[in-house]
Amino acid sequence: MNHNLMNTHIGNVVLIVGKPAGCRTTQLLMGKKRPKKKDDQNRKRKKIGSNCWVPPGGGTESYDKSQKHAAQREILQETGLSFPLKSFKKVGVLRGFISSQTEPLWIVHLYLVVEKFNRLFVFGEEYVDMKWFPVTKLPFRHMLPGDIYWIPRLIKGEMLAVDLCFKDEVGVLESKDIRAIDSFN
Repeated sequence: MNHNLMNTHIGNVVLIVGKPAGCRTTQLLMGKKRPKKKDDQNRKRKKIGSNCWVPPGGGTESYDKSQKHAAQREILQETGLSFPLKSFKKVGVLRGFISSQTEPLWIVHLYLVVEKFNRLFVFGEEYVDMKWFPVTKLPFRHMLPGDIYWIPRLIKGEMLAVDLCFKDEVGVLESKDIRAIDSFN
């Protein structure tokens, strides 16, 4: 691991898209994060995502073989859905900065998975609700700052490098730099 990134949280977000039973339009599966309790040691990030609609995902653990394995594990834990590793298409990397720092506070690997089988999902204790949203009607007012800029582009098939700079860890977005990229090495 890069010595300069030792305090950087490494995570994964998975955009699960599909056409659930009875829906004509493409949908995105999102969960509404529950607020973190003071005694909750399992949630690493205190305030980011609380009471917001977010795509499922989570941190990379030392025992994960790869970022894809971590994403696969998190999706199973958070939705009950199991996808083969080959289903996870890496479509972006998001780096989150606090304005006073030069190193990212977090690096999030972004994946896209297509749900073809209309399977039912369940949601874990991190969420108070989870549901499918039409990709043309995402609840941006109730999502994390910056999501409006990169989620629609990834769903449309772009691959992106996203840098978001926040005023503080609570999530006031100061600036964004979103670049289309051709591939991941």
